[in-house]
Amino acid sequence: MNLPDRLSAAADAPATVPTWRRRILDSAAGNWIAVLLFVGVPFIAVNVATKLLMPEAELRDIRNLMKALVLIVAYWAYVHCWERRPVREFSMAGALAESLAGLLLGGLLFSAVVAVLAVLGAYSLETVGSLGNFGAAVANMLPKIVAGALIEEFIFRLIALRLLERSFGTAWALVISSLLFGLAHLGNAGASPLIGLMLGVELGLLLGATYLLTRRLWLCTATHFSWNFVQGVVFSIAVSGQTGDGWLRGSLTGPDWLTGSAFGAEASVVSFVLCLMATGALLTLAHRRGRFAKPIAP
Repeated sequence: MNLPDRLSAAADAPATVPTWRRRILDSAAGNWIAVLLFVGVPFIAVNVATKLLMPEAELRDIRNLMKALVLIVAYWAYVHCWERRPVREFSMAGALAESLAGLLLGGLLFSAVVAVLAVLGAYSLETVGSLGNFGAAVANMLPKIVAGALIEEFIFRLIALRLLERSFGTAWALVISSLLFGLAHLGNAGASPLIGLMLGVELGLLLGATYLLTRRLWLCTATHFSWNFVQGVVFSIAVSGQTGDGWLRGSLTGPDWLTGSAFGAEASVVSFVLCLMATGALLTLAHRRGRFAKPIAP
């Protein structure tokens, strides 16, 4: 039975006299309130607590990793206690293959962006660092990239996309969650409303498509991680406005629409086009596998 059939079956399952609890469980509002209590409150609490108790800038990576850990545990508790089902999003079946596929997809996709920019004369390689430089860059940026990918995939794919899907169906949930993903980056250096929209369309849709393809955490998170890792650690290009300090040192020159300006190459029209092409292929595959569903909750 494919996903839409399973969702419809759950929605149409016979019930004798629905209790108030069943009505709340089956409602979209009930699920949003529950996810706020189970996940939102602990996440906000650890965010505030770590900033108050660990305010030093050098402890920021530890704070982020702690927030990611709390998010994992809180989401597991929400699914286990409220939705009362196995947390299939964490299933280890295919985890290694999906993680490797995500690392390959994100890395190759951003490398293709840099290759096109180089052909167009917008990117030029200046110096190649030593293995020591690469190791230092990994040690410096890896915790931030891991925590960022995990936190954003939990919030925008496992929570926003999945719960919006109950009310609006897969297609609209994908669009709305992707736009929210773009809006969340408006506070970053070099961001603008247009860049936020671009980021939502190119990366929000891409990462949403990787989630829909498997309905698990591994592919979308690995793709997100690899995209940021190759961008900042390998090519030393700003990651969503945050300065990259990595192995290959080059320069981006040209109009902002081509280089992405201070926000980084992911705000380039080249990234936009290549990500949309990849998204189209992934969504086609997801649709063929029956991963799209109609709304089921009132």
